[in-house]
Amino acid sequence: MTTTYRIYARWAGQKVTDKTVTESKPVADFAWEELQRVSWKGEVKPIGLTYTCNGKQVDYIDLSPGVR
Repeated sequence: MTTTYRIYARWAGQKVTDKTVTESKPVADFAWEELQRVSWKGEVKPIGLTYTCNGKQVDYIDLSPGVR
């Protein structure tokens, strides 16, 4: 069975950007670290950052207003 990792920014309205899809865990981990380093300008930022493996959530960072 192939393992598929997905790393992306989730925006309101179920939109996603900055998506990385890979079968490599080291590549997925690198993409996740890089996505967390993005400096979102002002109020324009995603509602969350998502890291999944085979469709199951590995990690999630909530960037919704009012959440630290």
